[in-house]
Amino acid sequence: MEQSSLIKNLQLGLPWNQFMKEMEKLGFYRETLINTSKETECKSSYQSRQNGFIMLVGNPIQGSAIRDVSLLHLRPHILFQPKTEIQLREILRNSQKFGIPITFAGGKTGLSGGYSNYGIIIDMVKFQYYEEPFTFNFKNNTVRVNQNVLISDLIKYTIIRSDNELIFPVQPASSLKLPVRVGGLIASNASGVTSGKLGSVEDWIETIKVMKPDGKVIEIDKDDPLFFRIVGGNGYFGVILGATFRLYRSETNLKRAILYGYDITSAFKGLQSVLDSKIFPLVSEFVISDLKLPGKFNKLGEKKAIDESVKWAVMIKGVVYTIDKFIETMNKNARCYWDLLTEEEFQDYLQERSAFALLVQTEDSTADFIAFPGFEDILSEPKHLPKTIEVINDVFTKKGFHKVIFGYGHINFRKGQGLLLHMRLPVPIEYFYKENKEKMQLVCETVYEVILILKTRFNIKHKAEHSAGPFRIWLDSEFRRLLRKSVNEGEAFKSPHLAIFDELIVRNLKISINDLMEKDKDENISTNLKKELFITAMISYLTGE
Repeated sequence: MEQSSLIKNLQLGLPWNQFMKEMEKLGFYRETLINTSKETECKSSYQSRQNGFIMLVGNPIQGSAIRDVSLLHLRPHILFQPKTEIQLREILRNSQKFGIPITFAGGKTGLSGGYSNYGIIIDMVKFQYYEEPFTFNFKNNTVRVNQNVLISDLIKYTIIRSDNELIFPVQPASSLKLPVRVGGLIASNASGVTSGKLGSVEDWIETIKVMKPDGKVIEIDKDDPLFFRIVGGNGYFGVILGATFRLYRSETNLKRAILYGYDITSAFKGLQSVLDSKIFPLVSEFVISDLKLPGKFNKLGEKKAIDESVKWAVMIKGVVYTIDKFIETMNKNARCYWDLLTEEEFQDYLQERSAFALLVQTEDSTADFIAFPGFEDILSEPKHLPKTIEVINDVFTKKGFHKVIFGYGHINFRKGQGLLLHMRLPVPIEYFYKENKEKMQLVCETVYEVILILKTRFNIKHKAEHSAGPFRIWLDSEFRRLLRKSVNEGEAFKSPHLAIFDELIVRNLKISINDLMEKDKDENISTNLKKELFITAMISYLTGE
């Protein structure tokens, strides 16, 4: 079997005809082509689509529409878009019955290819478990929401409905620009611009409605052993239908400021002092650049008599004492300036910051680069970041890439765990052309080397904030064993990521599928083979082969 046929052979080996016949008996309409149909067929297809009873099978247009920004894409054989609990249950029940890998798509804003699948993707954007998208209970300061609710709507309507007294406490910066939804928020245990003070999803969620792989709907809370397999669980152990969150009663008379300066090392020294002093504003974000800050931030310092571009900026918002303490600490330990902001000005900067999610800046301004994610969350004490950035850029240049001169992220991440820096590999667009497999290999080698260095040299875990997608399966043998066991016991969905990686292990170790639980252990897999498996798996996703 040729290596390039890995994905295709796994896809062709599934019992599609039996599965689809079973689904057709249940009223699902099979659509395989986009063309001009007879009037009766057209009406039937339209009605099925409107009602959620549609199977888009091998459809090159609709199937390829399932994409995120990760570039790690596999074309599904079937795409479902259910609207009702009954439809979803039958899809899950029969996918389990016939052993077909299944994943779930929500806002499609992932950075890790989490729902890439050669089997079945369920697009949950039209699915509503509760009749109302969200229901506020201001007696208990909670909100009950459907999984497909946009976080931007939730943030906005919480403020409006509570007359500016409450806020939704989990606010990813990306939700200001991208369609981040509740299901993905929970599945990745997300946080965001308020994480320094308020933490992440796990700190604010009260209950979750989940449909398990057997189709049973349950409600769980933190006391349930399943809770932390759902929150941050990437959709392996159950599909999220809805949830109830506590809301945060925000302080009044908030103060807003932007601090900035010309020396990055000095900035990290100041931010280390902020961390050590446990100063937690409601919002605390930063941007840095070796060259100059982009966009609106580039205009900072124009009135200062300094012939140099601002290299860093920090946006903070919170109670007066906290903001004053933050400014005092930074001023004492970093060479900086600051301006007070109105709420409108602060939101303008925050919107600008959120637009940097896909921005990559290098010393080469003449070429176009893709900001390739992979290791992109670097959680560290600020004092260690200058050296960490230097080492990462050394890897980049050694592999023939440009240095990254721009980064952004969260201060005092998740109640003081450190500073979370977002930093991505600048890759020329043509590296991702299908015929450039040698270039793709170089990208994958670079990502793996950075992940390894972060772990072994700096004790930094990759993807501290974003969903791990298949990366956890590629890198964690203990998790692979847990997932295999859970699938066998009917407690997890069959995962395409695990199926692909298991096939690679079987080929390389020359063992049978039945030997995986015993043989797939760190001590049985050499360092070189771990690297080869990771790179081969990532290339398979990049090429879809």
